[in-house]
Amino acid sequence: MSHHPLSRRRFLGVAGASVAALLTPKLITLPGIRADGLTTKVHLHTFNPTETTTSDAVQAAMNAATDFAWLRPGDSVFVKVASNSNLTAPSVTSPAVLEGVIRRLKEAGAGTIYVGDMSGAQFVRHLAEGTTGSTRANMEQNGLLAAAEAAGAEVHCFEEVPFDQAYIPGVPAVDHHWGDGLQVAAILDQVDHIVNLPRLGKHVLAGASLGLKNAVGWISDHSRMVLHRDGATFHEKLAELNTIPQLAGKLRLTLTLADQALTTYGPDAGYRLPLTSPLIIASEDVVSHDQIALLALLWARQQTPADALTQDPYPAQSNGLNWWFVRVTWGEEIAGYQELPTFDNLAAADTLTHINVAYDVLHGGRPQTIEVIPGSMPLHESLIALLTHNPDLHISVRG
Repeated sequence: MSHHPLSRRRFLGVAGASVAALLTPKLITLPGIRADGLTTKVHLHTFNPTETTTSDAVQAAMNAATDFAWLRPGDSVFVKVASNSNLTAPSVTSPAVLEGVIRRLKEAGAGTIYVGDMSGAQFVRHLAEGTTGSTRANMEQNGLLAAAEAAGAEVHCFEEVPFDQAYIPGVPAVDHHWGDGLQVAAILDQVDHIVNLPRLGKHVLAGASLGLKNAVGWISDHSRMVLHRDGATFHEKLAELNTIPQLAGKLRLTLTLADQALTTYGPDAGYRLPLTSPLIIASEDVVSHDQIALLALLWARQQTPADALTQDPYPAQSNGLNWWFVRVTWGEEIAGYQELPTFDNLAAADTLTHINVAYDVLHGGRPQTIEVIPGSMPLHESLIALLTHNPDLHISVRG
Protein backbone atom coordinates (compact mmCIF):
# COMPACT_ATOMS: atom_id res chain seq x y z
CA MET A 1 0.00 0.00 0.00
CA SER A 2 1.24 3.50 -0.75
CA HIS A 3 0.59 6.36 1.66
CA HIS A 4 0.72 9.75 0.00
CA PRO A 5 0.35 13.00 1.93
CA LEU A 6 -1.63 15.78 0.40
CA SER A 7 0.28 17.46 -2.39
CA ARG A 8 1.67 20.91 -1.63
CA ARG A 9 -0.67 22.43 -4.20
CA ARG A 10 -3.70 20.66 -2.70
CA PHE A 11 -2.76 21.68 0.83
CA LEU A 12 -2.25 25.32 -0.09
CA GLY A 13 -5.58 25.28 -1.89
CA VAL A 14 -7.32 23.94 1.19
CA ALA A 15 -5.44 26.15 3.63
CA GLY A 16 -5.96 29.27 1.58
CA ALA A 17 -9.68 28.72 1.30
CA SER A 18 -10.58 30.13 4.72
CA VAL A 19 -9.12 31.86 7.74
CA ALA A 20 -9.91 28.80 9.84
CA ALA A 21 -7.88 26.62 7.55
CA LEU A 22 -4.97 29.06 7.61
CA LEU A 23 -4.92 28.81 11.39
CA THR A 24 -4.86 25.01 11.28
CA PRO A 25 -1.29 23.71 11.50
CA LYS A 26 -2.00 20.07 10.76
CA LEU A 27 -1.33 18.60 7.35
CA ILE A 28 -3.71 15.66 7.07
CA THR A 29 -2.07 12.61 5.52
CA LEU A 30 -3.56 9.32 4.50
CA PRO A 31 -3.39 6.77 7.30
CA GLY A 32 -0.44 4.44 7.45
CA ILE A 33 -0.63 1.00 8.99
CA ARG A 34 -0.13 1.02 12.74
CA ALA A 35 3.03 -0.77 13.81
CA ASP A 36 1.57 -2.11 17.07
CA GLY A 37 -0.47 -4.87 15.45
CA LEU A 38 -3.86 -3.32 16.26
CA THR A 39 -6.81 -5.50 15.25
CA THR A 40 -10.34 -4.15 15.20
CA LYS A 41 -13.40 -6.38 15.06
CA VAL A 42 -16.61 -5.88 13.13
CA HIS A 43 -19.49 -8.31 13.59
CA LEU A 44 -21.44 -8.86 10.39
CA HIS A 45 -24.60 -10.83 10.96
CA THR A 46 -27.21 -11.90 8.47
CA PHE A 47 -30.48 -13.55 9.41
CA ASN A 48 -33.65 -15.00 7.97
CA PRO A 49 -36.53 -12.77 9.14
CA THR A 50 -39.02 -15.62 8.69
CA GLU A 51 -37.16 -17.63 11.34
CA THR A 52 -35.65 -14.96 13.63
CA THR A 53 -37.23 -11.75 14.87
CA THR A 54 -35.34 -8.56 14.19
CA SER A 55 -35.25 -7.83 17.93
CA ASP A 56 -33.60 -11.17 18.68
CA ALA A 57 -31.12 -10.76 15.81
CA VAL A 58 -30.16 -7.27 16.96
CA GLN A 59 -29.62 -8.45 20.53
CA ALA A 60 -27.46 -11.33 19.33
CA ALA A 61 -25.32 -8.88 17.34
CA MET A 62 -24.99 -6.59 20.35
CA ASN A 63 -23.93 -9.49 22.58
CA ALA A 64 -21.28 -10.46 20.06
CA ALA A 65 -19.95 -6.93 19.63
CA THR A 66 -19.70 -5.79 23.27
CA ASP A 67 -19.60 -7.31 26.75
CA PHE A 68 -21.41 -4.30 28.32
CA ALA A 69 -18.65 -3.95 30.93
CA TRP A 70 -18.88 -0.20 30.33
CA LEU A 71 -22.50 -0.04 31.55
CA ARG A 72 -23.04 0.40 35.28
CA PRO A 73 -26.52 -0.03 36.79
CA GLY A 74 -28.58 3.13 36.26
CA ASP A 75 -26.27 4.72 33.69
CA SER A 76 -27.98 6.84 31.05
CA VAL A 77 -27.61 5.95 27.37
CA PHE A 78 -28.32 8.11 24.33
CA VAL A 79 -29.31 6.07 21.29
CA LYS A 80 -28.44 8.32 18.36
CA VAL A 81 -30.64 7.58 15.37
CA ALA A 82 -30.51 9.13 11.91
CA SER A 83 -33.81 10.96 11.46
CA ASN A 84 -32.72 13.38 8.79
CA SER A 85 -36.17 13.59 7.24
CA ASN A 86 -39.76 12.39 7.47
CA LEU A 87 -39.08 9.64 4.93
CA THR A 88 -39.03 6.02 6.02
CA ALA A 89 -36.03 3.69 6.24
CA PRO A 90 -33.52 3.35 4.64
CA SER A 91 -33.56 7.14 4.34
CA VAL A 92 -33.49 7.06 8.14
CA THR A 93 -32.53 4.49 10.76
CA SER A 94 -34.74 1.41 10.55
CA PRO A 95 -37.31 1.57 13.37
CA ALA A 96 -37.05 -2.22 13.61
CA VAL A 97 -33.65 -1.89 15.30
CA LEU A 98 -34.84 0.12 18.30
CA GLU A 99 -36.78 -2.52 20.20
CA GLY A 100 -33.85 -4.91 20.31
CA VAL A 101 -31.32 -2.24 21.24
CA ILE A 102 -33.42 -0.71 24.01
CA ARG A 103 -34.48 -4.08 25.37
CA ARG A 104 -30.87 -5.28 25.58
CA LEU A 105 -29.71 -2.04 27.21
CA LYS A 106 -32.41 -2.37 29.84
CA GLU A 107 -31.46 -5.98 30.51
CA ALA A 108 -27.86 -4.86 30.96
CA GLY A 109 -28.93 -2.35 33.63
CA ALA A 110 -29.29 0.96 31.80
CA GLY A 111 -31.26 3.74 33.48
CA THR A 112 -32.77 6.45 31.30
CA ILE A 113 -32.50 5.63 27.61
CA TYR A 114 -32.85 8.57 25.23
CA VAL A 115 -33.52 8.27 21.50
CA GLY A 116 -33.05 11.34 19.37
CA ASP A 117 -31.55 13.53 16.66
CA MET A 118 -32.09 16.86 14.92
CA SER A 119 -33.26 16.58 11.32
CA GLY A 120 -31.45 18.15 8.39
CA ALA A 121 -31.51 21.89 7.81
CA GLN A 122 -33.94 21.53 4.91
CA PHE A 123 -36.46 20.22 7.48
CA VAL A 124 -35.52 21.82 10.83
CA ARG A 125 -33.86 25.15 11.71
CA HIS A 126 -33.04 25.87 15.37
CA LEU A 127 -31.94 29.49 15.63
CA ALA A 128 -31.77 32.15 18.32
CA GLU A 129 -34.69 33.96 16.71
CA GLY A 130 -36.89 30.89 16.51
CA THR A 131 -37.33 27.29 15.42
CA THR A 132 -38.95 25.99 12.25
CA GLY A 133 -39.79 22.37 11.57
CA SER A 134 -39.84 19.46 14.01
CA THR A 135 -37.67 16.37 14.35
CA ARG A 136 -40.36 14.82 16.53
CA ALA A 137 -42.92 15.28 13.75
CA ASN A 138 -40.48 13.74 11.27
CA MET A 139 -39.93 10.82 13.66
CA GLU A 140 -43.68 10.37 13.92
CA GLN A 141 -43.94 10.08 10.14
CA ASN A 142 -40.88 7.87 9.59
CA GLY A 143 -41.80 5.44 12.37
CA LEU A 144 -38.93 6.11 14.78
CA LEU A 145 -41.09 7.91 17.37
CA ALA A 146 -43.53 5.03 17.81
CA ALA A 147 -40.71 2.49 17.91
CA ALA A 148 -38.80 4.42 20.58
CA GLU A 149 -41.83 5.03 22.76
CA ALA A 150 -43.08 1.45 22.44
CA ALA A 151 -39.70 0.20 23.66
CA GLY A 152 -39.79 2.54 26.67
CA ALA A 153 -37.24 5.15 25.66
CA GLU A 154 -37.48 8.92 26.11
CA VAL A 155 -37.42 10.84 22.83
CA HIS A 156 -35.07 13.85 22.91
CA CYS A 157 -34.96 16.18 19.90
CA PHE A 158 -32.22 18.77 20.16
CA GLU A 159 -34.23 21.71 18.80
CA GLU A 160 -36.79 21.27 21.57
CA VAL A 161 -34.24 22.59 24.08
CA PRO A 162 -34.32 26.43 24.40
CA PHE A 163 -31.68 27.80 22.06
CA ASP A 164 -29.53 29.39 24.77
CA GLN A 165 -29.31 26.01 26.53
CA ALA A 166 -29.21 23.72 23.53
CA TYR A 167 -25.53 23.75 22.56
CA ILE A 168 -22.05 23.67 24.04
CA PRO A 169 -18.70 24.27 22.32
CA GLY A 170 -17.37 21.21 20.55
CA VAL A 171 -13.59 21.01 20.65
CA PRO A 172 -12.02 18.22 18.59
CA ALA A 173 -9.16 16.43 20.33
CA VAL A 174 -6.90 16.96 17.30
CA ASP A 175 -5.70 19.91 15.24
CA HIS A 176 -8.76 20.64 13.16
CA HIS A 177 -10.47 22.70 10.47
CA TRP A 178 -13.51 23.88 12.44
CA GLY A 179 -12.02 27.06 13.90
CA ASP A 180 -14.45 28.12 16.63
CA GLY A 181 -17.45 27.11 14.51
CA LEU A 182 -18.35 23.81 16.15
CA GLN A 183 -21.28 23.62 18.57
CA VAL A 184 -22.80 20.32 19.73
CA ALA A 185 -25.95 19.30 21.58
CA ALA A 186 -25.64 20.00 25.31
CA ILE A 187 -27.03 16.60 26.23
CA LEU A 188 -23.66 15.14 25.24
CA ASP A 189 -22.35 16.55 28.52
CA GLN A 190 -25.19 14.96 30.47
CA VAL A 191 -25.40 11.31 29.34
CA ASP A 192 -23.05 8.50 30.32
CA HIS A 193 -22.95 6.50 27.09
CA ILE A 194 -23.85 6.67 23.40
CA VAL A 195 -25.04 3.93 21.06
CA ASN A 196 -24.89 4.97 17.42
CA LEU A 197 -27.57 3.64 15.02
CA PRO A 198 -26.92 4.96 11.50
CA ARG A 199 -28.50 3.79 8.25
CA LEU A 200 -26.88 2.13 5.24
CA GLY A 201 -27.14 4.67 2.48
CA LYS A 202 -25.48 6.73 -0.19
CA HIS A 203 -25.09 10.47 0.35
CA VAL A 204 -24.99 12.90 -2.52
CA LEU A 205 -22.32 15.04 -0.80
CA ALA A 206 -20.37 12.69 1.50
CA GLY A 207 -20.56 9.66 -0.77
CA ALA A 208 -22.07 7.51 1.98
CA SER A 209 -24.08 8.14 5.15
CA LEU A 210 -22.87 5.76 7.84
CA GLY A 211 -21.73 5.94 11.48
CA LEU A 212 -19.26 8.82 11.29
CA LYS A 213 -21.65 10.92 9.21
CA ASN A 214 -24.42 10.31 11.75
CA ALA A 215 -22.53 12.62 14.14
CA VAL A 216 -23.68 15.62 12.09
CA GLY A 217 -27.03 15.28 13.83
CA TRP A 218 -25.38 16.46 17.06
CA ILE A 219 -24.27 19.84 15.71
CA SER A 220 -26.00 23.21 15.58
CA ASP A 221 -27.44 24.93 12.52
CA HIS A 222 -24.46 27.29 12.39
CA SER A 223 -22.01 24.39 12.53
CA ARG A 224 -23.85 22.66 9.70
CA MET A 225 -23.44 25.81 7.64
CA VAL A 226 -19.68 25.84 8.34
CA LEU A 227 -19.43 22.17 7.36
CA HIS A 228 -21.12 22.74 4.00
CA ARG A 229 -19.84 26.22 3.12
CA ASP A 230 -16.20 25.38 3.86
CA GLY A 231 -16.52 22.37 1.60
CA ALA A 232 -12.83 21.91 0.83
CA THR A 233 -12.36 20.28 4.24
CA PHE A 234 -15.79 18.65 4.44
CA HIS A 235 -14.38 15.14 4.93
CA GLU A 236 -11.71 16.25 7.36
CA LYS A 237 -14.30 18.02 9.50
CA LEU A 238 -16.54 14.95 9.55
CA ALA A 239 -13.67 12.90 10.94
CA GLU A 240 -12.60 15.61 13.39
CA LEU A 241 -16.14 16.00 14.71
CA ASN A 242 -15.96 12.41 15.91
CA THR A 243 -12.92 13.17 18.10
CA ILE A 244 -14.65 15.59 20.48
CA PRO A 245 -14.33 14.08 24.00
CA GLN A 246 -18.06 14.14 24.77
CA LEU A 247 -18.63 11.89 21.75
CA ALA A 248 -15.46 9.83 21.32
CA GLY A 249 -15.18 9.17 25.06
CA LYS A 250 -18.77 7.93 25.38
CA LEU A 251 -19.43 6.08 22.14
CA ARG A 252 -19.70 2.38 23.04
CA LEU A 253 -21.23 0.74 19.99
CA THR A 254 -22.14 1.53 16.41
CA LEU A 255 -24.74 -0.77 14.91
CA THR A 256 -26.53 -0.68 11.57
CA LEU A 257 -29.54 -2.80 10.76
CA ALA A 258 -29.83 -2.91 6.99
CA ASP A 259 -33.15 -4.48 6.07
CA GLN A 260 -33.00 -2.12 3.08
CA ALA A 261 -30.17 -0.09 1.58
CA LEU A 262 -30.40 3.35 -0.04
CA THR A 263 -28.09 2.65 -2.95
CA THR A 264 -28.29 5.92 -4.91
CA TYR A 265 -28.52 9.64 -4.20
CA GLY A 266 -29.22 10.07 -0.45
CA PRO A 267 -29.56 11.07 2.25
CA ASP A 268 -33.30 11.28 1.58
CA ALA A 269 -34.43 10.22 -1.91
CA GLY A 270 -32.83 7.36 -3.81
CA TYR A 271 -33.17 3.75 -4.87
CA ARG A 272 -34.37 1.48 -2.06
CA LEU A 273 -32.95 -2.01 -2.30
CA PRO A 274 -34.67 -4.54 -0.01
CA LEU A 275 -32.38 -7.22 1.44
CA THR A 276 -33.91 -10.70 1.62
CA SER A 277 -31.45 -11.53 4.38
CA PRO A 278 -30.98 -8.34 6.41
CA LEU A 279 -27.48 -7.38 7.51
CA ILE A 280 -26.48 -6.20 10.97
CA ILE A 281 -23.10 -4.48 11.20
CA ALA A 282 -21.87 -3.92 14.76
CA SER A 283 -18.58 -2.75 16.23
CA GLU A 284 -17.18 -0.86 19.19
CA ASP A 285 -15.01 0.99 16.64
CA VAL A 286 -17.05 3.41 14.56
CA VAL A 287 -14.36 3.76 11.85
CA SER A 288 -14.05 0.04 11.18
CA HIS A 289 -17.84 -0.25 11.31
CA ASP A 290 -17.96 2.33 8.54
CA GLN A 291 -15.26 0.62 6.49
CA ILE A 292 -17.28 -2.60 6.42
CA ALA A 293 -20.61 -0.78 6.05
CA LEU A 294 -19.26 1.10 3.04
CA LEU A 295 -18.28 -2.13 1.33
CA ALA A 296 -21.68 -3.63 2.19
CA LEU A 297 -23.27 -0.57 0.57
CA LEU A 298 -21.15 -1.00 -2.55
CA TRP A 299 -22.17 -4.67 -2.59
CA ALA A 300 -25.81 -3.56 -2.49
CA ARG A 301 -25.12 -1.20 -5.39
CA GLN A 302 -24.00 -4.22 -7.42
CA GLN A 303 -27.58 -5.50 -7.02
CA THR A 304 -29.13 -2.17 -8.06
CA PRO A 305 -30.55 -1.78 -11.59
CA ALA A 306 -28.16 -0.07 -13.97
CA ASP A 307 -30.69 2.60 -14.94
CA ALA A 308 -31.01 3.63 -11.28
CA LEU A 309 -27.23 3.85 -10.90
CA THR A 310 -26.95 6.13 -13.94
CA GLN A 311 -29.31 8.62 -12.25
CA ASP A 312 -27.13 8.93 -9.15
CA PRO A 313 -25.76 12.52 -9.13
CA TYR A 314 -22.65 11.59 -7.09
CA PRO A 315 -19.94 12.58 -7.90
CA ALA A 316 -20.61 14.68 -11.00
CA GLN A 317 -23.23 17.01 -9.51
CA SER A 318 -22.25 16.93 -5.85
CA ASN A 319 -20.43 20.23 -5.63
CA GLY A 320 -23.19 22.08 -7.49
CA LEU A 321 -25.81 20.59 -5.20
CA ASN A 322 -23.80 21.55 -2.11
CA TRP A 323 -23.44 25.15 -3.39
CA TRP A 324 -27.18 25.27 -4.03
CA PHE A 325 -27.91 23.85 -0.55
CA VAL A 326 -25.79 26.51 1.17
CA ARG A 327 -27.22 29.30 -1.00
CA VAL A 328 -30.86 28.32 -0.42
CA THR A 329 -30.51 27.48 3.28
CA TRP A 330 -28.08 30.08 4.59
CA GLY A 331 -28.31 32.83 1.97
CA GLU A 332 -25.55 35.41 2.35
CA GLU A 333 -23.35 32.88 4.18
CA ILE A 334 -22.47 31.58 0.69
CA ALA A 335 -19.65 34.16 0.63
CA GLY A 336 -16.34 32.34 0.79
CA TYR A 337 -17.79 29.06 -0.43
CA GLN A 338 -15.21 26.32 -1.04
CA GLU A 339 -15.52 23.52 -3.56
CA LEU A 340 -16.54 20.12 -2.21
CA PRO A 341 -14.17 17.25 -3.07
CA THR A 342 -15.62 14.00 -4.41
CA PHE A 343 -14.13 10.57 -5.10
CA ASP A 344 -14.64 8.21 -8.01
CA ASN A 345 -13.71 5.23 -5.83
CA LEU A 346 -15.09 5.59 -2.31
CA ALA A 347 -13.46 2.35 -1.18
CA ALA A 348 -9.90 3.28 -2.15
CA ALA A 349 -7.44 3.34 0.73
CA ASP A 350 -5.49 6.26 -0.74
CA THR A 351 -8.16 8.98 -0.98
CA LEU A 352 -9.16 11.57 1.62
CA THR A 353 -12.63 10.25 2.37
CA HIS A 354 -13.81 10.88 5.91
CA ILE A 355 -13.38 7.19 6.72
CA ASN A 356 -9.70 7.22 5.75
CA VAL A 357 -9.11 10.51 7.55
CA ALA A 358 -10.88 9.12 10.64
CA TYR A 359 -8.41 6.24 10.84
CA ASP A 360 -5.69 8.88 11.10
CA VAL A 361 -7.32 11.25 13.61
CA LEU A 362 -9.03 8.64 15.80
CA HIS A 363 -6.51 5.79 15.66
CA GLY A 364 -3.22 7.18 14.40
CA GLY A 365 -3.38 4.86 11.40
CA ARG A 366 -5.18 1.95 9.86
CA PRO A 367 -5.31 -1.28 11.89
CA GLN A 368 -3.07 -4.19 10.92
CA THR A 369 -6.28 -6.17 10.57
CA ILE A 370 -9.99 -5.45 10.44
CA GLU A 371 -11.48 -8.80 11.37
CA VAL A 372 -15.01 -9.41 10.12
CA ILE A 373 -16.83 -11.96 12.26
CA PRO A 374 -19.96 -13.51 10.72
CA GLY A 375 -22.93 -14.60 12.81
CA SER A 376 -24.54 -18.02 12.76
CA MET A 377 -25.53 -17.75 9.09
CA PRO A 378 -22.78 -17.67 6.45
CA LEU A 379 -22.20 -14.48 4.51
CA HIS A 380 -22.91 -14.36 0.78
CA GLU A 381 -19.81 -15.34 -1.20
CA SER A 382 -20.00 -12.19 -3.33
CA LEU A 383 -20.02 -10.05 -0.19
CA ILE A 384 -16.97 -11.86 1.20
CA ALA A 385 -15.21 -11.38 -2.13
CA LEU A 386 -15.85 -7.65 -2.06
CA LEU A 387 -14.73 -7.33 1.55
CA THR A 388 -11.41 -9.05 0.92
CA HIS A 389 -10.55 -8.10 -2.66
CA ASN A 390 -8.36 -5.08 -1.79
CA PRO A 391 -5.38 -6.06 0.38
CA ASP A 392 -4.70 -2.38 1.16
CA LEU A 393 -7.81 -2.35 3.36
CA HIS A 394 -6.43 -5.13 5.59
CA ILE A 395 -9.78 -6.89 5.98
CA SER A 396 -10.04 -10.55 6.87
CA VAL A 397 -13.21 -12.62 7.26
CA ARG A 398 -13.21 -15.23 9.97
CA GLY A 399 -13.91 -18.67 8.52
